[in-house]
Order: sequence, then structure tokens, then C-alpha cells
Amino acid sequence: MAPKPGEHTVRRVSVRGMAQLVARCVWDAEVLGSSPSTPTFYLKSYPLLKTFAILLFMTTKIIYRYLFLFSCTFSLALWLGACATLDEIGARPVATNTFAPPRTATFGGRVSVWMVSPTGAVNLANNSTPLAGGAVVGPVGTATAISQTLVAATQTAAAPPIVPNFQPSECPSPSGRIPEPPPDDFAAFPAAIGTFLSGGGSPRVLENELRALRAITEKGGVIQDDTDLTGDGVPEVIVNIFNPFIYNENAIINAGQLLVYGCDKGGYRLLYQTPSSPGLALPVLHRVGDMNGDVRAELVYDIQTCSSTSCTREGNILTWNPITGVFEPLNNAPIIAVNGRLGVVDIDNDGILELTASSNPSSDIAAGPRRSVVDIWDWTGKNYILAARQESGARYRIHVLHDADAALRQQAWQTALETYRTVRNDETLAEWTLPNEFAILKAFATYRLVTVYGRLGDGRMETAMNLLRNENPIGSPGEVYAAMGQAFVDNYRATGSVNAGCQAALGVAASRPEALTYLNSYGYANPSYTLTDLCPF
Repeated sequence: MAPKPGEHTVRRVSVRGMAQLVARCVWDAEVLGSSPSTPTFYLKSYPLLKTFAILLFMTTKIIYRYLFLFSCTFSLALWLGACATLDEIGARPVATNTFAPPRTATFGGRVSVWMVSPTGAVNLANNSTPLAGGAVVGPVGTATAISQTLVAATQTAAAPPIVPNFQPSECPSPSGRIPEPPPDDFAAFPAAIGTFLSGGGSPRVLENELRALRAITEKGGVIQDDTDLTGDGVPEVIVNIFNPFIYNENAIINAGQLLVYGCDKGGYRLLYQTPSSPGLALPVLHRVGDMNGDVRAELVYDIQTCSSTSCTREGNILTWNPITGVFEPLNNAPIIAVNGRLGVVDIDNDGILELTASSNPSSDIAAGPRRSVVDIWDWTGKNYILAARQESGARYRIHVLHDADAALRQQAWQTALETYRTVRNDETLAEWTLPNEFAILKAFATYRLVTVYGRLGDGRMETAMNLLRNENPIGSPGEVYAAMGQAFVDNYRATGSVNAGCQAALGVAASRPEALTYLNSYGYANPSYTLTDLCPF
């Protein structure tokens, strides 16, 4: 349309299409999400110069934003590329060394310190290896030796325990060493013996020297070096010797000590020793070998002590624990024999050896006569326990009577009858200190025969009653039992009831205290009777 005269010519430009395109590109370049509907910019009618200025401003702004976005995108691409490389198996860069903080003992952890300090070992200035010329391995009861032996004594609960190995196959080479002069004190013998063995000295030469000193005699003492007690394939040296400074061949007991040495790092270590005291007899070795079928050798011994009235032996069954590095007892309680002895025997023929401890306790007035007993210690698969206690044959007449009464309570009628007859007729049985003991116990045993025959309905009841009455007339020591027997028989005949006969007999006993006093005069070590025990039917 042509302009009118006098008017300026104005060019109007619509940039709608270009604005739409630029707006879409800019929005879609954002990383915040999907673009909305394409915005539409309307450029009003402006003079051409102003329109050009606006378009230049918008173009500059768009270029700036694109440069910024390009820079961010490039950096993001580099970062993502680096991450992708680290996550790719087989393409990760070589890791650098990172040092973890040192491990220390914490609450709930375990601190292990080896406390075994063998008495027979010489302290070589905290050196755990033998010196030239042969010396026993130094004790491990010091910080230096512990660190050398166990490597580390402090550890956390997560770390596995360190297993001490005191028994490697490292024995000293035989050297033909001659023993030095013996010590002046028996307490120094363990160290001197260890030094000699660690120097390559022969156990046979050592035995000859100890015999010359009377530390080994015909009454005891031994050196044994043919049994592996620790399972390392090397036999230990067992030394069992008297104290030669106080040895007296006529004494009841002679003191001594049991020592066990084992190889360790080219020397000998004292692995075990019994206490040494003038009141402790030389240990008696019962077995050095397998006891329980575990293919390991056990060490079985006992030590005797004596008082003015009795002697007691205490036994031990020892096994080597390779974890703790010490000998440990397999018996769960002391094995005691009073005035008796210990023995090793397979009683039940099961291939497992039992340990027996026979006791003959001394008798006194307060305890009364005592019976001999045999305790049997048997293997459970874990340890040795007291499995049975057997009483030996009775020597005293009162004990035979107790055996007969025990059979009566079990209703073992024939055994009871035979044992009561033994009480009556065996004149070899020993008596205690009570006056008229034989006559009283014989009368009571005959009374028992009367009641048992009555309980069985046996006609021999009458015969036994006649014997009881004739042997125990009025005024005799056993008169009370004859009176009780007569009351039993009379009421049994009248009623045919054993219970009625017993009630009548007990009525007599209740009025005659001596019926119980006689039987209860054998001390606290023997059973006591009550009134109803006198006729239990």
C-alpha cells in the first residue's frame, strides 16, 4: 500500500516463526525436564531499526546461553566418562597402597600371655635358644621370650588364637657330654638335668649318675625316654628320682619328684614337674602309654602322704594339650586311695583301661569297723569319672550281718537266709570291741531266720525258734532277741498273719532298749537301725 504524502515510511516485520524456533531450542537444551508447549513470541510493530536491535539482543543472549550449556555438557561428559572407566571390570586403574591403622586390643578381644615358666629351665638372659656347650631353653615367662615364642601376645577377638608349639622335632645332637658335679640342693636338680640333656647328654649316662647319688634305688626311681607324650614324634624324657639328701631306705615314705622334659629349639624344656616336699613320697608311675584308645600316650601316677593314723595316695591321669602347651588332668576329681593302692586294668574288656583305687580306711572307736572299698574310674569319652564303688568281702561279723539285711530289703530271700547262717556259724569273722559281740549278733541272726521263714511260710520257722530259745535263755546277752522271736511266732500261729507277728515282736523291742542299742554301737561309719527295721514285714 503506497504511503500518503507527508508520512514516514515504516517497515513492519513479524518474527513469530524465528522466535518459536529459538525458544524451542533454548528450552529443550535445559536439563530440568521435558519442554512445554512451544512458546510463541509476538513482536509488535516497531520501526525497522528498533526491531533489528531487539533481534540482536535476543541473538546474543541465545549464543551466551548455548556457550554456557556447551561448557557444562562437556564437563559432565568428561566426568561421566571417567566414572564409566572406574566401573568397568578389568579396566580399573591400579589401586594405590593404603595403610590400615594398626590393630589393637579392644573390649571383647583377647589378650594372651604365655605364663609357663619351667622351673628346670635356666634363664639365658631372656634368650630362647641354647648357648654354646648346651643349656636348657630359657623360660617363656618374660616379655622377650613370649614375643619370640608366640610372635604376638596381644590380639583382637577377630584374630585367630596363636597356637604355641613347644615341641618341634629339634633335639640336641648327642655329644657324649659328661655330667658336671651335682648341685648341693635338690631344688636345683631339675635345672641341672635340663642343662645336661640340652648339651646332648645321654639319658643312660644320667641314670648311672643318679644311681650313684642314690636318687634312683632298688626301691624306686626311673628314667624313661621311649614314649612320645606330646604327639610330635619325638619321645620325651621322664625322670623320676628320690631326694638323695634325705633318702632313708627304712623310712615309710621317701620324698622325690617326677620331671618330664621335651625337645624345643635345639634344647630341652621342662614340661611338667610334681611338687617337691619332704612330706610327699616319690611318685609311683603306673602307666606311660595310651589309656583310652585315643592313640595318644597318657601319664598315670600317684603320690602318697602319711599321717599318724593312715596313708593316702592321690592319683592323676595326665594328657598333653597341644593348644595350651601343658599337661592337663583327665580325671574330673581327685582319685584317692586310703591305706591302699592304685592299679590300671581293663575290667570290662572293652579295650579302655580303667584306674582302680582300693581303700582300707583305718578304724577307730568313733567310726567303728570299716570295710575295704574299690573305686573304679572309667573313661566317658571326655574324661575319667568315678563310675562304680565296690565293697570288698566283709571281714567283720557286723558287716556280714549288714549284707544279709541288705538282701532282706531286696527280698532276695535265699541270699538273706544263707548270709544269716554265715553270721551264726562262721567263727573266722572278726569282732569289734563290744562285749559279748558274737553271742548278740548270733542271736539276732537267728531271730532273723525265724521271721524270714515265717514270711515264706516255711516250716523251718519252728526249728529256728527252738534254736533261738535254747541258745539265749533268760539272763543271757541275746535274751531280748529270743523274746522278740517268741512273740512273733505266737502271734503268727494265732492269726496266720506275718504282719501281726511283726507287731508283737516290735512291741517287745519297744520296751527293751537294748534291742537297738546293741546294733547301733558300731560307730558313724556303719548303718544305724530304727525300730521298724527290726521286723520289716
